[in-house]
Amino acid sequence: MKVWMTTLMLLASTSFANNNMPHMQASHNHEGDVKIQSFMPGEEGHVETYMIQTERLVVKPMQVTGFSADSAQKLNKAFAALEEVVNSEEFKDKVINFKNTKGERAFASNKGKTNEEIYTQFMEGRETLQTNTPHEMNFFLKQYYKKWSAVIGYTSPSTNVISINWKFFRNFEPSDVAGNLCHEWVHKIGFDHTSAAEHDSAPYAIGYIAREMSAKVLKEMELH
Repeated sequence: MKVWMTTLMLLASTSFANNNMPHMQASHNHEGDVKIQSFMPGEEGHVETYMIQTERLVVKPMQVTGFSADSAQKLNKAFAALEEVVNSEEFKDKVINFKNTKGERAFASNKGKTNEEIYTQFMEGRETLQTNTPHEMNFFLKQYYKKWSAVIGYTSPSTNVISINWKFFRNFEPSDVAGNLCHEWVHKIGFDHTSAAEHDSAPYAIGYIAREMSAKVLKEMELH
């Protein structure tokens, strides 16, 4: 398991900011019971993925503020699990063979891109505002607290920063954090959703895939 603790501890701050929310590119409202489906091998519509080759995608915390030492430990686990997940063949298969609620192999709000193209763009790791760091999931994270908000996290097209609400983060498992980070990072490579109910969109669906797979990865890590 890759150790992120040194980096996070150097970047972490113990204060929790109460920020006014700017214009949002997208908020992430967590839905614990959402189940993501993919076309299975042998099922009509399933696509073999072995022909699609990509380089390894590295999860890289760039700037992390507003998180305590305990929170940094949770982030450490989430980062490690997320990196293992996104570089797996299972993740590739689940994304490329993602099945929406209409039974189609397509994401909602996909900008005209196929599942294969979205997966390839994901693995290229070129954020809209930071295209010169290929094959990296760069995370600029800031924690804030809004007691009455239903928003887990948000970001804006004009910034690299992803803001995460302590109200939810404090009770999240590391796998939930990994899913949330993945959701918001998909926004950073240019994909949106029309509302918090569009669970077939790339940010939501890929985030759910990452959350589900991270839970399994973290359980395996604990056994070894």
